[in-house]
Amino acid sequence: MDELVGEVLSEVLNRAHLLRPGATAQIIAEEGRPLGVRDATIYLADLEQEYLRPMPRPDGRLVPALRIDSTVAGRSYRAIEIRRGPADEGGSQLVWLPLMDGSERLGVLELLVEDLSEEALDWCRAFASLAGLMVVSKSHYSDTHAQVRRSQKMALQAEMVWAFMAPPTFATEEVVVACAIRPVYGVGGDAYDYSLVGDHLHVSVLDAVGHDLPAGLIASVALASCRNTRRAGGELADMVAYADHAIVSQFGTSRFATALLCDLDVGTGLFSWVPCGHPPPLLIRGNKVIKELFHRPRLPLGLGSDRNGPDLDESPPVYTEQLQPQDRLLLYTDGVIEARAADGSQFGVRRLGDFVIRHGAAGLPAPETLRRLNRAILDFQHGRLADDATTVLVEWRPGNLRPKYAF
Repeated sequence: MDELVGEVLSEVLNRAHLLRPGATAQIIAEEGRPLGVRDATIYLADLEQEYLRPMPRPDGRLVPALRIDSTVAGRSYRAIEIRRGPADEGGSQLVWLPLMDGSERLGVLELLVEDLSEEALDWCRAFASLAGLMVVSKSHYSDTHAQVRRSQKMALQAEMVWAFMAPPTFATEEVVVACAIRPVYGVGGDAYDYSLVGDHLHVSVLDAVGHDLPAGLIASVALASCRNTRRAGGELADMVAYADHAIVSQFGTSRFATALLCDLDVGTGLFSWVPCGHPPPLLIRGNKVIKELFHRPRLPLGLGSDRNGPDLDESPPVYTEQLQPQDRLLLYTDGVIEARAADGSQFGVRRLGDFVIRHGAAGLPAPETLRRLNRAILDFQHGRLADDATTVLVEWRPGNLRPKYAF
């Protein structure tokens, strides 16, 4: 049996090199027949993370989307676990497996198989792992996957900002980064970025003034400037100076962006950051918000420089905080805490911290916590967002406290 499984997986890999985008499930169904696979369907989570939407099938059969919050397949996605369905009249059984790219949840793989023994589940996991890699690798060459994940047309500024941002989830044995942003299709000035180089995790959260195309341009310019400086070996103060100049040289002093530019040494837990007119991070330790990491901020990006070039002589203060194992850092834009209910009350910092603590204590992984937070913010405003809302949750889990992001 092991030899047969190896031959099947090898053939799937061989065919993956010339795979047409969108045909991953077809290849798995065809090559998996000797193992008892009768059918396969790939569902991708939409950008709102409300529905699992099926990839088009080669036989043209229409398959309905599945709600993430109320279906067995959705449970597989939410909890990152295998879920089984009832057997049909022929004895075959449906199984849903999380579709992952590293720690990022892409959707689920639905298989109809003749056998669901523990041995069969092992090769089902292998199919799901391969499918995740194949979906991601082919998504760079086609709009097929992007079309499946969208439920409406995206605004031009949102299209641009999404193209710049990193994937919403990343994890290693020492650190987890989860990001969420709303509105999905009309986001204007909010953006996030992160990069792990050696032991240093850089995280940026930006909020450009406005909700129009110029706001998207400013956010994109700021992200590109920070990446450019970082990749050239620059530190936090350098990123601030060059991003500040990049914005003012292109847009003058009438437009700007607040920002948090941060660095976490994942080896020691030393957290460093520069606040640029932005709400301070929340430090969560155990089941309590220890404090807001508030220090006097510098001016927002675009207001602290002139057109003559970046001022490298007046470096902004870089603040530091020593983390303890399992500490969490919550970064956010003002659209989160300033969200207003019908009675005028704000979502607020306290409600934000309590939400993350409560769901974390329930054992939910960081990406699922932020998915539910997005829904809570939207519901708080009765479905109408007054401003972009972005959250980034960073968990430091060194040593044997590593997170589990496998199924």
